[in-house]
Amino acid sequence: MKLSLEAARAFARNILTAQNVPIDIADDVAEHLVEADRSGYTSHGISILPNYRRAIDGQSVNPAGRAECVLDRGTLMVFDGHGGFGQHVGKTVMQQAIDRVREHGHCIVTLRKSHHLGRMGHYGEMVAAAGLVLLSFTNVINRPPVVAPYGGRVARLTTNPLCFAGPMPNGRPPLVVDIATSAIAINKARVLAEKGEPAPEHSIIDADGNPTTDASAMFGERPGSLLPFGQHKGYALGVVAELLAGVLSGGGTIQPENPRGGVATNNLFAVLLNPEFDLGLNWERGEVEAFIQYLHDTPTAPGHAQVQYPGEYEAACRAAADGYLEINPNIWRNLEGLARELGVGVPA
Repeated sequence: MKLSLEAARAFARNILTAQNVPIDIADDVAEHLVEADRSGYTSHGISILPNYRRAIDGQSVNPAGRAECVLDRGTLMVFDGHGGFGQHVGKTVMQQAIDRVREHGHCIVTLRKSHHLGRMGHYGEMVAAAGLVLLSFTNVINRPPVVAPYGGRVARLTTNPLCFAGPMPNGRPPLVVDIATSAIAINKARVLAEKGEPAPEHSIIDADGNPTTDASAMFGERPGSLLPFGQHKGYALGVVAELLAGVLSGGGTIQPENPRGGVATNNLFAVLLNPEFDLGLNWERGEVEAFIQYLHDTPTAPGHAQVQYPGEYEAACRAAADGYLEINPNIWRNLEGLARELGVGVPA
């Protein structure tokens, strides 16, 4: 199925407004989802809308929820998302943080009780477009854990993504590092299961702790667990994200005394900086450009056409999309069914 970006945004927006999501919130969610698809991340694109329908029906997301600043100390802001759609709440919070950095040169921001924030690289690109640098840590609560600690066979953590982003010189795409601390994201496993495709090796264990490439093992009666990326290294970063985002935001961690309602709630800890320090802007740009050229000049290993820096993949996907999304037939069938249930017109 091939769909124009405009039609995809309208389709996603109409599905949301049919469920009593305010139009401005629906616009932000739809834009974010389509941009995730356009950037090469189907797992965080419009394929997730049936999950959001279940969250609305189960009252696990507040369709009209908006971000509220509950503490403001100049370069420190604390927000409560009131259970609202993360793509709207996160955009609001990040824009206020950007405005604060323009005033003070830096800002620490935390967010608690947001529904799924979506693709974190979206916020990284937003910050980089403003000429600023982002370092963020996110944890996931209000759902059962899905990631086994290093050395364990039972899940105790969630995917806890990290995002680092900043502008690049000479018209280059921004640097964007957006990674789960698990070997793959849980939504990636969902998409693989929907497509009937195997998961990468060393990314999933079954309920008995045995390695498997069957992504559907994550969604059975006895679900398995995702593994941390890089063994103990990804596990350690997941623990750091859990504590920074969960504790410093006031939103809580995945520990079992906190609620596990079955639908992802995100907490966030982020630092934003203006990179124009006293070293001199011309020197900084020259140094970054020289470093990128150094990476690009790396002789390639077999099977690789070029060495890229983080963020070039997403930019290449957006360029290749050329105004359209290619939607997997299985995903499209799910979306068609959802639309018909809600009385929403399906694009041709």
